[in-house]
Amino acid sequence: MAKKRANGEGSIRQRRGGRWEGRLTYIDLNTGLRERVSVYGSSWREARDKMLEVQGRVLAGGPARDSTLTVAEWCRQWIAVSLRASSRRASTRDLYESLLRLHVMTSSLGKVRLDRLRPSHVEMWLIELRGETSITSSPPQEVPRKALSEASVIRCFQVLQVAIDGAVREGLLAANPVRKVKAPTLPRREVRYPSTSEVEATLAVLRGTRFYELFALLATTGMRKGEATGLRWADVDFEDRAVTVRGTLTRTSEGLRVTEVKTYASRRRLHPTEDVMNLLRAAQRRRDVERLLAGELWEEHDLVFATEQGRPLEPRTVLRVFQTAARDAGLQDATVHALRHTAATTMLEGGTHLKAVSQILGHAGTQITSDLYTHMSEETARRALDVLGRMLGVIESSETVPTAPVSRRSAGGAKSASAHERWTRGLSADTAANVDGRCWSDHMRGRC
Repeated sequence: MAKKRANGEGSIRQRRGGRWEGRLTYIDLNTGLRERVSVYGSSWREARDKMLEVQGRVLAGGPARDSTLTVAEWCRQWIAVSLRASSRRASTRDLYESLLRLHVMTSSLGKVRLDRLRPSHVEMWLIELRGETSITSSPPQEVPRKALSEASVIRCFQVLQVAIDGAVREGLLAANPVRKVKAPTLPRREVRYPSTSEVEATLAVLRGTRFYELFALLATTGMRKGEATGLRWADVDFEDRAVTVRGTLTRTSEGLRVTEVKTYASRRRLHPTEDVMNLLRAAQRRRDVERLLAGELWEEHDLVFATEQGRPLEPRTVLRVFQTAARDAGLQDATVHALRHTAATTMLEGGTHLKAVSQILGHAGTQITSDLYTHMSEETARRALDVLGRMLGVIESSETVPTAPVSRRSAGGAKSASAHERWTRGLSADTAANVDGRCWSDHMRGRC
């Protein structure tokens, strides 16, 4: 008597024409309804293998079948719902949407169905982003395409991975093929950051401009550019000689806006020097004059650093001003963020505790400060090796090789003399007498 099949085990039958069909009934976890799925194969074994695959997906909590939505269709849905509902900052949401629309939905990858998405599709898409080829038809054809920088390629890859993770969460995919692709990385390269004298020279060039106070604050506190340009007068306490970092100036779809800092550690209270606070007082007096001169053109944002009409400073303008001043000071390829690295290194070399430097910079932990934002200056490196040389007693070398071995244990050389005797033991008196100190020295070094 045939054994009765258990619930959910499924059945296999041969159809007219010779093909085999496997049927499986299961409960959809999203709807709670009973669903049925059929798989087909040219043989009983092939139909059984496909049915077992479906059973495994269902038991693992995944969908019986992957969705037939294209990558572009899913990205459009993810942007409209999941991305908009997320707690990400407005600037981050705008960036994710822009990357998906420009580099995923309009690419060949965007036309691939989710149920047919493979790691090889993602790898070919990465090749497209790098400008090496563009797959527009089958067979593939190479079409000229503007290449993205490796940093942009990495951002696109990360956003695609997050979006497809959403498809897995929604039950449209059993697994994320993007996660099976090795993530692109930026090669580590040695970057030179300005010394304190170079920063001082750059500030000297900026002295007398409306940007001097901004860069003086950045150089002496290690603040991020967005934190300084987003600083409000309400966050400046002249009595306690303090500024509180609460927000950062970022670009959103609505323009430049001051948004909350990313992490709890980034929200901090700093105490600039009295000279810097005096510079801020001068900036406040200039703000009052400019507000009177601007009249109705004035826009009140309560920003410490703003244009003549009170509007937020354009980040590209801030960068251009700093790079121009740095070149005039003899510093090439400088960035505003380099001031932050110099500040961290200078504080640590001055004896400030790593934990204190980490808190001043607004890091979540000291590991970030230690790994990314500390760089030993050339002068410190020289001093360190000078100290090591003196401690080891290293003096100028001499071309003269000693004619007799020098003992390490006694000034009289008794141990070395006995070793010399053992080495020449068995030689004739004339031969032993001809063994000089140089040959002995070479023997001890393994060269004789």
